Order: sequence, then C-alpha cells, then structure tokens
Amino acid sequence: MIFYNERDMIGGLNMNSGILFERDILYPTDNSGDPGSIHIQVFGPDRNVKIPVVIEAKSNHSPLNFIDSIVRIMQSDIFDRIFIDVRKNVDIYLRTTAENKAEYDSHNFVKISYSEDGIKTEGAEL
Repeated sequence: MIFYNERDMIGGLNMNSGILFERDILYPTDNSGDPGSIHIQVFGPDRNVKIPVVIEAKSNHSPLNFIDSIVRIMQSDIFDRIFIDVRKNVDIYLRTTAENKAEYDSHNFVKISYSEDGIKTEGAEL
C-alpha cells in the first residue's frame, strides 16, 4: 500500500506522481460518421487507493451521454492490461462544460460512480 502526505494531495489527487498516462480516445456516438473525442489523464492512486481519471471532451459531443461506451473502451484499451476494474477501482472525473456546469452546482467536474443501482453523477472539485 502506498501512503502519501496530506500536503502532497490536492483534492485527493496525488500530485507528486503527476500524470501516469494520458491519451486521446475516439468513442462511438449516435452518428457513425461523427465520433466523439476525449482526452484522458490517469493519475497515481488517491488516498482512497483508487485511480483518478480525468476526462475532457475534445468534440462537440457530451461524454456523459456516452459514458458506458467510454468506460468499455477505457477498460479494454487501458485497464485490462494492468488488471484493474474501472467500475470498482477508478474514480472518473469529467470536466464540466458551459452547457452542463449549472446542472452540477457550478462545479468544474462531474464525478461518475458505479453502484448496484447503476451510474451516479455528482458535482466535484479536484
């Protein structure tokens, strides 16, 4: 288990390790001729020993509307290689846009969590 000092953590993200991995990913949308595009940043484990992932849209599509497809792609392309279950061991933060920021109480991020009841979203700050 890895322990970090509180001063090394910002909003739960381990800033000493920085970004461990980043990548641009295409994902399917309702229009096969117009895929969505996102930028993913994977950080070192946070104080809850989960891996924070920050997602930012690079296209006009809302990643939140296609989160199931995005998670499947992240799982197969990134996390299967290191035997990590995204739904159990990753905290996903999606950067809000001008269009959905008010819906999440003006937070800069939407935290996406999985439970037995499905997907839960809430406003968050890092």
